Amino acid sequence: MSAPTVAPAPPVTEEAPPRRRLGLVLVWVAVAVVVLLGVLTVWVAGAGSDVGEHRRSPIDAGPRGTMALAEVLRAQGVDVTVAHSFGEAASALGDGRDATLVLDDDWWVLTEETNEQLLALSQHLVLVQPSDEALAALAPGVGYAGFGGGLLTADCELAAVQRAESVSGGGDAYTAPSGAQRCLVDAAGNASLVRIERGVREVTVLGLGDVLSNQSITEAGNAALALGLLGEQPRLVWYQPDVDDYALEGGGLAARQADWYVPLVVLLLLVGVAAALWRGRRMGPVVVEDLPVEVRSSETMEGRARLYERGGARDHALTTLRTATLARLARTLGLGGRATPDEIIAASAATTGRDPATVEFLLRGATAPNDSAFVGLSDGLLRLEDEVARAVRPR
Repeated sequence: MSAPTVAPAPPVTEEAPPRRRLGLVLVWVAVAVVVLLGVLTVWVAGAGSDVGEHRRSPIDAGPRGTMALAEVLRAQGVDVTVAHSFGEAASALGDGRDATLVLDDDWWVLTEETNEQLLALSQHLVLVQPSDEALAALAPGVGYAGFGGGLLTADCELAAVQRAESVSGGGDAYTAPSGAQRCLVDAAGNASLVRIERGVREVTVLGLGDVLSNQSITEAGNAALALGLLGEQPRLVWYQPDVDDYALEGGGLAARQADWYVPLVVLLLLVGVAAALWRGRRMGPVVVEDLPVEVRSSETMEGRARLYERGGARDHALTTLRTATLARLARTLGLGGRATPDEIIAASAATTGRDPATVEFLLRGATAPNDSAFVGLSDGLLRLEDEVARAVRPR
């Protein structure tokens, strides 16, 4: 007789302990919350920031923008166009014979080659606080001479300067070659406005960029100077290059990044993910344990008293004693927690038969210039409490 065959038991599949699964879920939830908080922090910080915005923008109504100047020019019949790329500026200028090109490269993103090509776009160029590359390409011989500005008076034959009589603002100053018109010269002999002739083209270098802003356009003769320089022609193209307009060859900002930039970013991301997983696996469940001992209130009181003594804070300690004494007196006298110090003092004096002025002096007026005086006042408070307690105790 053969032995009965027993069917093999099904394999036992071990499931991760519920506590461990919950821990992993909590880790990923914590990572997601941290990432979300980081994104929100960056967004909130950027919402109130002016980073990424042009200075002297004709579409900015804020203090550093130039919308007021642009609107006045339009009211006087000048066609004002704002361009943020070389293509937009070239398209708006057309042949450039009846237009003024304002180059306001406040981010200094244009290359020297791009600046050289700007010269062919218009016969009238105004450079607002230009970079060294722009000066070399568009105004050869004009050099940066440091900070300039202040209150400057008309000192050249340029019509816009003569109408202004005086201007007030900060910016840059320049040295200029012979034959150039040097205007608004400071005490050091450097000019804040220079105009040079380049064949049939006029190039004006304006170092006082502040005179164009909304907050300064009404000072001195700033408005007359700005309107005279920018309103000479019926059309005005205000060119403020953006970051993507680095070069005409189409490379843009990405082309200027090093070859190792993208691999480095990917590596940093992978390291961050690996660190999160590594630390996340080491985290266990939160363990809640009771304190091994109980701290008595008397120990806390004595510790605070020692701190007061070490710091010599007698007045602070006396205030604490008086506050506690007033609260206990109010309870003893049945006045309630909302009783004022004046009510407590009056009730204590009436109950004990003491002079109210003496009670008030003890509870509010007396000071402790030294340790002995502090001890005496503390004893006086204790005696007052004892007297009130005996007076209200039923006989």
